[in-house]
Amino acid sequence: MGVTWNELRRVCQTPVRDTNDVAGLLYGDHASLPITKLMVDLRLSPDLASIGFFVCGVAGAVLQGASGTLAAVAAGLLVLYYVLDCVDGEVARFQRVCDVKWGYFDYLFHMIVKPLVFCGVAIGLWRETHSAWPYLAAFAASTATLWLKMFLETPGIVFLREFLRRSRKVDFIAETSQPMVARAKELELAGAGPHEPFRLRIDVVTVRALATNFDIGLLLLFAATLADLFVAPFDAPLLGTLTWRGVWLLYYGLVLPLDFADYVRTYVFKGHFDREVTRLLSLAHHFTLDPRRER
Repeated sequence: MGVTWNELRRVCQTPVRDTNDVAGLLYGDHASLPITKLMVDLRLSPDLASIGFFVCGVAGAVLQGASGTLAAVAAGLLVLYYVLDCVDGEVARFQRVCDVKWGYFDYLFHMIVKPLVFCGVAIGLWRETHSAWPYLAAFAASTATLWLKMFLETPGIVFLREFLRRSRKVDFIAETSQPMVARAKELELAGAGPHEPFRLRIDVVTVRALATNFDIGLLLLFAATLADLFVAPFDAPLLGTLTWRGVWLLYYGLVLPLDFADYVRTYVFKGHFDREVTRLLSLAHHFTLDPRRER
């Protein structure tokens, strides 16, 4: 009979629901569950899903250098890339598997696939239109994607580095950082504590998430490649011949750099970096090292 759907949702999705993003809430959780159930019932390793999502991502990105039906198939592979990314975590949670090295590879796979998608689309558009602007748009979108990832991950990296550097003490928080903990608690009470879970609402936050989320963009790319099968290219001022896939790349080539610039403004001028590191410290204030642990 296998595991029930309700049990799958409870074990695989509920624990991380509060950290889910707009793509996960809209379609990731729904599309991944049938594949997760199949893998759980067959007792397959989550590593298969991890390898599968990387293969689908690279294949889909590279095949974007083609056009027509092959480009639509490639976009479908990219949607599957995202779905399998959800699956590997769900299967790992159900099987209670925790392998840090696969967390590393997961992070690395995304850093490879995301810019590769924009580059693949640019090559495909250049082959269709012989215009140079797709390369500029792909460079802008890829750079913004990678740098934004760096900005979002830097507080955690800095926190972990400092945490490990000071972990010679048996109790890092209690013995070396009481003033910092007090400050963390202070700021947490003032609203700098744990993030509020993302919720789908009709507000600016949701609209911005929809407008800039890469995995939502993969759905839109699939729709654009399907539209190109039935709609002839059209002329656009300054850009020349344009397809719907070209509209997709032009949009993200403009929006993602603006999104990144706004994050820079937030981190540098509004103290977001300080609040984020403080948030991490407040979450870890209870952590203690084993006194028997050897260096």
